[in-house]
Amino acid sequence: MSLKIFLSPSLIRFMLVVFCLSTISPLTSGQQKRPAQKQRMNVAVLDFESRGGVTKDDAASLSDAFQGQIIETNEFIVVDRNRIKAILTEQGFQQSEACSQVECIAEVGKILKVEKMFAGTIGMVGRIYTVNIQVVDVTTAQITSNKSRRHDGDIEELLTDIIPEIAAEMASELTGKEVEVASGSSGGGSSWLWYVGGAVLIGGGAAAYLMMQKKDESATTTSATPLPDSPNFP
Repeated sequence: MSLKIFLSPSLIRFMLVVFCLSTISPLTSGQQKRPAQKQRMNVAVLDFESRGGVTKDDAASLSDAFQGQIIETNEFIVVDRNRIKAILTEQGFQQSEACSQVECIAEVGKILKVEKMFAGTIGMVGRIYTVNIQVVDVTTAQITSNKSRRHDGDIEELLTDIIPEIAAEMASELTGKEVEVASGSSGGGSSWLWYVGGAVLIGGGAAAYLMMQKKDESATTTSATPLPDSPNFP
């Protein structure tokens, strides 16, 4: 009698349901416990202010270089610079003159719908360049990070060394990760010089080879030309 109860269809179905639930439950709980992937932070880079002997074009170029380094970290969603300029124009803002105060920068950040804003100044005192870049929190309108450098040298070294260094430090602070950004002096710029130098050497070698070929052909043609017959004297 007990064997019949044990083999009854209803009991077998119940045991199958329990087995299936016990198998599926750990998988479901494991999926629920899996941490969600952290979203990248939305940021924007304003044109750096030019001061002293630095031109607006140089400051803008250094701003572009800084933004490029931030993008290369692949840790942020960066607003396109052309979009920033278009929105600021629509709202009546001028980046350099009217929006150098922290409150204004935060207001621009709200319009752009970003979390952090990068702003800074590039100046020159005598022969020394000064670089000052800040991170402004859009929600609190507070400066959360400030990096300053003084450089006694060429302005090109701001592009190849100083700007990448500051970008890496700020990216590391914002993400909590060790972020490395290749500098132009040891990265792509150096490779570019090698490529150009190699191309010049190859081109020069090819030109020299062609010139030698032409000289050989000219000499062969000259030697192959028969000498005129000696004149017949009476």
